[in-house]
Amino acid sequence: MNRKRVLIAGGYGAVGAQLARILHDRHPDLELLLGGRSAGKAAPFPSNRVQTVVVDTNADDPLIHAGENISLIINAVNDLDDRLLVSAVRRKIPLIDVTRWTEVFNQAIRTVEQEELHSPVVLSSGWMAGTASLFAMILSNSLQHVELNIHALWSLRDKAGPDSVAFMDRMSIPFQITEANTHRLVYPMTDPIKVHFPNGYTTPCYRLDTPDHVTLPHTSHIDSTSFRIAFDSKVSTYALTGLVKTGVWKMISGERFKPFRRKLLYNPGTGSAHHLVIQLKGLDAKGNEVERTMTVSDPLGQTHMTALGAAVQAEKILMMPMDKTMAPGIYYPEHLFDDRMNMDAVTHFFTQYGVQVTHS
Repeated sequence: MNRKRVLIAGGYGAVGAQLARILHDRHPDLELLLGGRSAGKAAPFPSNRVQTVVVDTNADDPLIHAGENISLIINAVNDLDDRLLVSAVRRKIPLIDVTRWTEVFNQAIRTVEQEELHSPVVLSSGWMAGTASLFAMILSNSLQHVELNIHALWSLRDKAGPDSVAFMDRMSIPFQITEANTHRLVYPMTDPIKVHFPNGYTTPCYRLDTPDHVTLPHTSHIDSTSFRIAFDSKVSTYALTGLVKTGVWKMISGERFKPFRRKLLYNPGTGSAHHLVIQLKGLDAKGNEVERTMTVSDPLGQTHMTALGAAVQAEKILMMPMDKTMAPGIYYPEHLFDDRMNMDAVTHFFTQYGVQVTHS
C-alpha cells in the first residue's frame, strides 16, 4: 500500500465510524483523519493512527483545516453545494462520495465536468454506497439485454443517521427510469411488486429514486433498471403510500412539516439486519432467456453495509501501485471491477464481514 493518509468526512457518524474501523484494521500503516464540524471531538475508537479534524461542508473551503498529504477522501456526509467535492478536485485528491440522492448525484456530475481533473472521482451513492449495484453486476455477469429489479427492506429498528432518510423529502417528485433502453417518468411509492425477503418477511415493494437508475443502464448489457423499497412495518408502509397517493405528502413537503415527515420513518433503534433481493431476466450467449435471483443480507444493518460499500471502493484505490493509479475521471460503483478487484474478490470482501449472499 502506498497511499498512507485517508480523510473520512463525517467520520464520527454511524457510517463513517464503522468505515474508519474497517480501514484501520485492514491497513496497519494507514493514518486516518476523521472530519466533522466540531473541533476537539473524540475519535469513535482509540488509536494513535486516528486523528480528528474540522471539515465543514458548508464552509467555502471545507478542507482548509484538514492538513497536507491526504491520499484519499471518503465523503460520508451531505455535500449539497459540492464544496467538499470541488475542494478535493482542485487539490488533486482522489474522492469517493457515498451520500448523494439522485438530484445531487447528477449535480455532482455536472460540477466535476466543469473542473480540470487530475484524480479519480468515485460517485458511489447507489443504494448502500453502491453495494446493490455491485451485486447486480455480479448477478448479471455473462448475460445481455438484462431487465433488472432491485428490492430493499428497510428496518425501522436499524441504526441510522439523519441523512439516511433524506430521500423521504422527494417522495412527491417523479423520476426517470430506463426500460428497454428508453426513458420514462415514474412516481415514488407506486407500481408495487410483492417480494419475499431472506428473513421470511413478504411485503409489497414500491418504486424509489436512487442513483442506481442513473448508473446501471450505462453498462452495455443492462437495458432496464428498477429499484423498489419496503419497510418492515406494514403500518408505516401503507401510511406512506397512502400519503403519497392522495397528494397529502406533497402538501406537507415544505420545511415546516419536515419533523413530521422524518418521524414517520426515522426512529432509529439499536440495530437490525438489512436485506436486498435482486431479480433479473436476460439472455445468455445462445439467446436463451435466463432468470436469476440473488439475496444479500447484512446482519449488522444498513449502516454497516454502507460502510462496506465505501470500504471496498477505497480498497481499490489504496491497493493500486504507484505506476498504475486510477486515471482521472468520473467513476460509478460498478466501475470497481478489474483484474485486481474481480467479482469473486468483491463477494469475498463482503462475506468476510458477515454479509450473507445467495443466488439461484
